[in-house]
Amino acid sequence: MPPSRDRPARVLGPVEAFAWPDGARAAVSLTYDDAIASQLDNAVPALARYGLHATFFLTGHADALRASPESYRALVSAGHELGAHTMDHPCARSFSWVKPGFALEDYDSTRMEADLRENRQELQALAQPAPFSFAYPCGATWIGAAHASYVPLVKELFIAARGSNSRVCDPYQDSLFEVPSVPGNLSGSELTAWVERALLVGGWVVFTFHGVAGDYLTVNADAHEALLGYLAEHRASIWTERFGAVARYVAAKRGR
Repeated sequence: MPPSRDRPARVLGPVEAFAWPDGARAAVSLTYDDAIASQLDNAVPALARYGLHATFFLTGHADALRASPESYRALVSAGHELGAHTMDHPCARSFSWVKPGFALEDYDSTRMEADLRENRQELQALAQPAPFSFAYPCGATWIGAAHASYVPLVKELFIAARGSNSRVCDPYQDSLFEVPSVPGNLSGSELTAWVERALLVGGWVVFTFHGVAGDYLTVNADAHEALLGYLAEHRASIWTERFGAVARYVAAKRGR
């Protein structure tokens, strides 16, 4: 749930506001996970209506991607970003839907590196220009029974990575390899409230969507449309941009 508007805004970093492009007061990235059909059917046309670009984090063996790779090449041509989300979406064994042999506990660094490199090759085949961005499946940054971090591996292979800590990103302080993100299966008013919080503190809010008017972890069409309409209406104050582009901008402003 979004933070209460009655709560005072946390000051981000130094006293001066972060310098977003063209005088914007906040940044927003719309991200869509898992390469599922309702995103192609419903999210992509809605984004086009409002002239907005997004990042699609692709699970390499997803059915929709295997059935229609040309649809994802078209996303790149339309100005969207394709990012990596592993080939088989490993999550903790405690989730009942995780296939045997594909839990995070089943991975070691060698297996995860091979997975991520294959995922990157797939992005290249789909005409996504490097450098590439990444999103951790289920927001988990660990592998193996000992829960060893694979963040160092992600840093070798990607420019930035989206995590799952549900808050506005502090562009001065937060790691670009565990960027906080907000779940997208909320009401329209809840989604726009998160953007208003980002405006108050001069931060970057990253939304994580799965199903759009279909599939799972679904945001309904009206709520999704309300957010896109709000972002389009407030272009002068909100920089709505692809995840990788915002991460590169923040890194450059930090002097990296």
